[in-house]
Amino acid sequence: MDFSVLSSSHIRPIAVLLPLLAFMQGCSVNTYAEKITLDKTIMPTECAGWEKIELKQRTSLFLMREDPRLIVEIDSHNLKGKNLGCWQ
Repeated sequence: MDFSVLSSSHIRPIAVLLPLLAFMQGCSVNTYAEKITLDKTIMPTECAGWEKIELKQRTSLFLMREDPRLIVEIDSHNLKGKNLGCWQ
């Protein structure tokens, strides 16, 4: 086999790939097949479907000018959810 046609630009990718391939040969499929269990936080049933309403500062400023009552209602919604224990 004539290796004189291989330039350094051909050898670099091969030199990088060989250790990677050797490492991958040592990996087994079972390593990543372990089951992971996450603790589920028990939420009150009143929280079903509830989500906290997050407002960006720009949106808050716009609503303060255009519809201040809506900001009060959103704040009330978030406070009720917090008091029920749906979020912190």
